[in-house]
Amino acid sequence: MRFLALSVCALALISGSTNAQQVSGTAAKGPTLQAAAVGFRVSEARVDASTKLTAAPIIRRHQGQDVALMAVGVGAMIAGAIIGDTAGTIIIIGGAAMALFGLYHYLE
Repeated sequence: MRFLALSVCALALISGSTNAQQVSGTAAKGPTLQAAAVGFRVSEARVDASTKLTAAPIIRRHQGQDVALMAVGVGAMIAGAIIGDTAGTIIIIGGAAMALFGLYHYLE
């Protein structure tokens, strides 16, 4: 057992004294955003005006109505929970349907 402990300590000291685990002088330490990115990268120097795409602005209409549907649906669910019994259950189901309908149109 003593021999095993001494050999583990020796291996730890040997690996710490070698330069195999040392970082070269100019390399950045720690994770970077470039290393975390997934996919292809194109350097900005190689991109000219013909390769850049211009995206048309997305026009979102009736977004306020969708948010209102979600809010009223959640309000109906809360009112249904307060009312209770069968009528409350029906109001909760209707409110959930209204909120999901508003969410569906909001996410389109």
